[in-house]
Amino acid sequence: MIRLICLPAMGEDDYYTGGDHLCRFTLDGVKCGIIICYDVRFPELTRSLALQGLDMLFVVSQWPKERIFHLRTLTTARAIENQMFVVCCNSCGTADKTVYDGKSAIVEPFGKTLALAGENEEIITAACDMQTLSDIRGSIPVFRDRCPELY
Repeated sequence: MIRLICLPAMGEDDYYTGGDHLCRFTLDGVKCGIIICYDVRFPELTRSLALQGLDMLFVVSQWPKERIFHLRTLTTARAIENQMFVVCCNSCGTADKTVYDGKSAIVEPFGKTLALAGENEEIITAACDMQTLSDIRGSIPVFRDRCPELY
């Protein structure tokens, strides 16, 4: 089991305890998983979910504005390297002295952003063509070509 981690730098560990298992579910026939914002910094966590056949990853996030570029880069990287859709919901507004930038996004497996929210609260949607998964997984077979014995 993978232990999910909370970011002590923002004080989450004062209120929350890390999990002890991966979270997977099926939504409208699509195999999904969910992680929190800090977890997106651990590519092996998302890869573990991908190896279990996930097609869509949800990232629930409260990422500060000063590092929003990190969130956008990491969620895009997780979509590309794991050949899955990534749906990221990020906080907006201000809590205490921390400003959150929104920028929730839906990213497809080739890394293209299908929908991007602004800095304020809003609902975004995108058509996620599941055929895209077959296309990319057939043309770039990273899961077949992995060499886990080397790493």
